[in-house]
Amino acid sequence: MKYLPIYFLLIITTLPLFGCQKSNKSSTQIDNKSYIKYFELLQENPNNQTSVRITSPKAIIDPTNNDIDIFDSSIELLNKKGQDFKVKSGNSTLNNLTNSIRVFNSVKITFLDNQDYYINTNSFDWDLNTSIIDIIDPLNINFDNTRINATNGFFNIDSSILKIYNSEFNRSIYNSKGEEEYQVKIRSDFAKWLNKDNTLVFTSNERQVETTINFLLTQ
Repeated sequence: MKYLPIYFLLIITTLPLFGCQKSNKSSTQIDNKSYIKYFELLQENPNNQTSVRITSPKAIIDPTNNDIDIFDSSIELLNKKGQDFKVKSGNSTLNNLTNSIRVFNSVKITFLDNQDYYINTNSFDWDLNTSIIDIIDPLNINFDNTRINATNGFFNIDSSILKIYNSEFNRSIYNSKGEEEYQVKIRSDFAKWLNKDNTLVFTSNERQVETTINFLLTQ
């Protein structure tokens, strides 16, 4: 019987611990997030007379900061003439504090004036205040018969200029019969694409722009 007080004291001291564990478990089950089906958001930018429209079959709003997680998102930039370009991705997050969108997971940027012009990457950050898209991952660019690879870059929506870094340009040239005659490869530190007049400019810092032309042998 002399061990009974110690055993009773042990029970008293362990009961509050079990009570705390149960309370914490209950609190973690509370979910205040809002789940939305068929999400659509339209945000206008009066500075450059454009607007951004985001649509998605599913979105989640966090009430603590009003950030929005968007799934299978479609983002369109609209100007006075209509659509400018569209972005499709697996996920995107709208940050209300910084007024920016982070787009990630199989990103494809399509220019609406030419469906054969598109950019594939894994993620980018879009600052809605400055209209700058910062592409932080490698890019694969398709312009008709042209392929361009780069490590990263950014797109200025106001000037419609895409600037990329450590680029490799590859293009196939065909004759009137549709036969490939030769291939052109250009390597440079920087490349700039001007969307308004559809031109490419290549520059390098400490080395020359490397151009290789491969003439294909035809019978």
